[in-house]
Amino acid sequence: MATSETLKFTGTKRMGSARSGGKSRNILKGAKPRYPHFVLCLDNEGCEPFLWIGKVYQVIKPLPLDGPHHLRVVDEEGEDYLYGAKRFIQVEIPSVAGRKAVVQNSSRFE
Repeated sequence: MATSETLKFTGTKRMGSARSGGKSRNILKGAKPRYPHFVLCLDNEGCEPFLWIGKVYQVIKPLPLDGPHHLRVVDEEGEDYLYGAKRFIQVEIPSVAGRKAVVQNSSRFE
């Protein structure tokens, strides 16, 4: 006797991007980023001397006790400091040369 199998699923058709494993490179969504990487400042309320809106900042590896919703950012003083991740959005800088240029030029915006 032949039996037919019925596929059981819930939801919608699997999209093409779902085949990639679903890993996002967005640091604010919980993916594990590589360090260093870069973020764009969207909010500097209360931190005006240390962060400038619209400027790209380098993010370094967090310390063991840093909270999950914070980023260790190299700010205008050239020191790393812990800021809320909601202040930033991740930016992709495509080449090693481009990343080096951002780091070298970060002090020239003063």
